[in-house]
Amino acid sequence: MGLARDPQHQDLHGSLIRAYKVKKIDCILVAVLILTLLSCGTGCKKNATGGGQKPQTLEAGMEQLRAALVDASPLVQSNLYNGVSSGIRYGNYPQALEAMDAIVGDPGLNAQQKKVAGDVIELLKAAAQNQQNTPAPAQ
Repeated sequence: MGLARDPQHQDLHGSLIRAYKVKKIDCILVAVLILTLLSCGTGCKKNATGGGQKPQTLEAGMEQLRAALVDASPLVQSNLYNGVSSGIRYGNYPQALEAMDAIVGDPGLNAQQKKVAGDVIELLKAAAQNQQNTPAPAQ
């Protein structure tokens, strides 16, 4: 009795071929998934830094500043979140500007981080000026 004529062995041979095809398809799908994730990662990274454009609003500036200072020292992080962010949140722009001065003065910042910080300082000064020019609410 030959192996090719035995139905049990024919089925085994067919299942091996199907298993090989499935493994090949799985490898292709994994490769496509990895390439998709890599391309998304590079695209998302570019968007996170704002593409090097000067921010138009204080919110956009803060978003760029947070992204730029992700790896900054704990002191810079503290000034960013406890000084700048809270100052903006409560309309205390002098406090926010004071914290920004401390951030810009940190020697561990690189040129790109200092540029983004400078852009945010300009936006903060404009917001402080707008706050001074608005009339006080009637009581």
